[in-house]
Amino acid sequence: MTFDEQLARLEAIAAELQGDAVPLDRAMALFEEGVERLRAASDALVRAEARVARLVEKADATFALKPLGE
Repeated sequence: MTFDEQLARLEAIAAELQGDAVPLDRAMALFEEGVERLRAASDALVRAEARVARLVEKADATFALKPLGE
């Protein structure tokens, strides 16, 4: 599942949990799925940050590894 699909599913889960009369079993299943989706989305962000940090072009047209945010 892509990052955008993970976020869309998280939004759908949150919307359903905010609804009225969600049975406890369903709410627990949604919560567990939400935690899994959140972890997957977080992992995707970490991987993306690592890719961005790998190559940063320097002024002299060479490349250097720099942490994101520098």
